[in-house]
Order: sequence, then structure tokens, then C-alpha cells
Amino acid sequence: MSISDQELQERTQALIEEVDPHAVDQFTFRGAQFDAGLALVHFPEGKGGLGLSRGKQAVVDEVLREAKVPYHDLLVNPIGIGMGAAVVLNHGTEEMHQKGI
Repeated sequence: MSISDQELQERTQALIEEVDPHAVDQFTFRGAQFDAGLALVHFPEGKGGLGLSRGKQAVVDEVLREAKVPYHDLLVNPIGIGMGAAVVLNHGTEEMHQKGI
């Protein structure tokens, strides 16, 4: 899949408009971000990503920063997000993907 930076920015802005990150807790927002494929854009579609290059995550993150979205992944779950999700994706079963990503 190929998505321009502008389209990625638009998708991220649409997420912010649909699920107001200032009106819900960060777990709710993060879940919606995952469902939209904007949590880990380099992951496959349906598993938090869009199948894009890892570098495209910076486009999403910049839109979130500009909107002042509270975002504390490293405080919430540094190993799970930083390493665990990738290990489960690459080495886990489909059942593990559903439970652990």
C-alpha cells in the first residue's frame, strides 16, 4: 500500500475529529488509533497498521503532537509497545495476534 504524507495527515486528523482525545482516556483513543491503522503504521492492516514504512509513523506522530494529544506510550507500556508487539507479530500465532497486539 502506498499513502502520501498528506493522506496520512488527513486520516490522523479525521481520527482526532472522530474520537476527541481530550474527551476520552488515552486507552480509548489509542484503541481507535489502532483500529484506524495509525498506531504502528508499519504493521499490517488490521493489526494496528497500514503496511507502510516505519518512517511514516513520524507523520502521524507530528499531527498528534500539533493537536496536543496526550500520548504517554512509554509510561504506559514501554516493552509491550516498543518490543513486545513486534515479537508477537513476527513469531506469534493468529490467536496471539488477536490477544497481544
